[in-house]
Amino acid sequence: MDETQSCLAPPRPLLSRNPLMWLRFFGPGAVIASLTVGSGELLFPSRLGAVFGFKLLWIFPLVALFKWVLCYCSARHMILSGAHPMERWNEVPGPRGWLPLFFFSIFIVCAPIWASLQTGLLGSICANIFPRGDLYFWASVWVAVSFVLLLVGNYAFLERVQMAILGLMLVCIFIAVIYVGPDWFQVLYGFFVPQLPEYPDSILDKYPSFASRPVWIELTVAASVIGGAAADYLGYASFLREKNWGLSNMELAGPDELQEIAMDNKHPARVWVKAALIDTVLSMVMIVVIAVSFSILASVILQPQQLVPEKDEELLLHQSQFLTTLSPMLLPIYLLAVFLAFFGNVYGGPEMSARISGDYFRSLPRVGSWLTESRIHWLTITWVLFGGVAIVWIKRPFPEIPLISIVTFPAIYAGILMCGVFCVANVWADWRFLPPALRMNWALVALSLIAAVIFTFIAVRAMCAHTPWHFVILPVILVLSMVAARWVHRDQ
Repeated sequence: MDETQSCLAPPRPLLSRNPLMWLRFFGPGAVIASLTVGSGELLFPSRLGAVFGFKLLWIFPLVALFKWVLCYCSARHMILSGAHPMERWNEVPGPRGWLPLFFFSIFIVCAPIWASLQTGLLGSICANIFPRGDLYFWASVWVAVSFVLLLVGNYAFLERVQMAILGLMLVCIFIAVIYVGPDWFQVLYGFFVPQLPEYPDSILDKYPSFASRPVWIELTVAASVIGGAAADYLGYASFLREKNWGLSNMELAGPDELQEIAMDNKHPARVWVKAALIDTVLSMVMIVVIAVSFSILASVILQPQQLVPEKDEELLLHQSQFLTTLSPMLLPIYLLAVFLAFFGNVYGGPEMSARISGDYFRSLPRVGSWLTESRIHWLTITWVLFGGVAIVWIKRPFPEIPLISIVTFPAIYAGILMCGVFCVANVWADWRFLPPALRMNWALVALSLIAAVIFTFIAVRAMCAHTPWHFVILPVILVLSMVAARWVHRDQ
């Protein structure tokens, strides 16, 4: 145990009382935040602001709070015990391994659909930048470029440039919020007082497609991308292994070791939990600030003009006014920042998906000699990257179907429903495996269960509004997962 404590010794900045020193632990959470700058903040908060004004600002802090408790509690458990969520879920009552397989089945189907939105949006912005080539051509070009970069692993420089340009755009966005001078009373009212408005008649007259898209569907898709989907938090847990916080990169702690950690309030593993708290809180605060800023600008600039990001070629075009309000010279900054944001997502999304696949197969008793870690990695990348662009091309003969409609299915399942299951699984894992002194406190338990109920309610309500076939699809996936899990774990 002494050797383990020596390896876990937390650095001085973590023990410091100076909050500025804590910024050093803003790591994996920054990845989650950066993944949402594109569709999570630039597109959907802008749509909500353009349609509803300030009335739905409350949705951003509420969703962020619930996704924070999901992320923090799973990270906390992993730091204290060394167990990735997939490993713990193998023990959920029922056929061994049914819950990880259920998650993975939904994830592997939804991943290329999510990728199709990112790929299509990247193609859309390039079609507006360059005089030649349409959305489909540019989407294919940048998917090919991403695959080459993944092969050679030479993205580090571009990533630094991306963060610098995105940072400049976000600074301009924050300045623009002050510059446009919104009605701050209405902003605060919309932020703190929940409202559920209907589509304005003027929007229905100008954009008839909203008539067939219930408000619940629009809110569900927006809530699913704010802060990321359930799979993103499995990816977050994977990133913890690289940070070496607590026991996150060590063997599973046994009952005796967990009991020893529980008896020592100053045990290094318990101190390292603070790093996850800092990281996840900063991540969600950043997500809320960015989302609210884009929604405010859309409310002030786009709503009076009745300009809603709806058609594929316009999904990212109207938002350029957020920066050109300050100066027309900022248009190139906007276009470059949006391009880099979505190219980063097209490039980084498959890599994140490959991590999740690797964690799932690592939780299995056997995967076969041919299915090596490298093959799992590249099979997943190929499936997500080229599956996404294939969906974009399949949609080409049907221009009346917007890209946003395509992601409704993964938004309901991966973005909302599975977040609810994840919250319950976090509470169960603490109760099942940790000594009482290490379990999450009553406030975290209550918040997790409330989040689970609300996520489930939103998902079921969205299913009813979308199509009754969901109530056939979901049980089929569940039953098949249980049957398949019996076969995969048949010798255990």
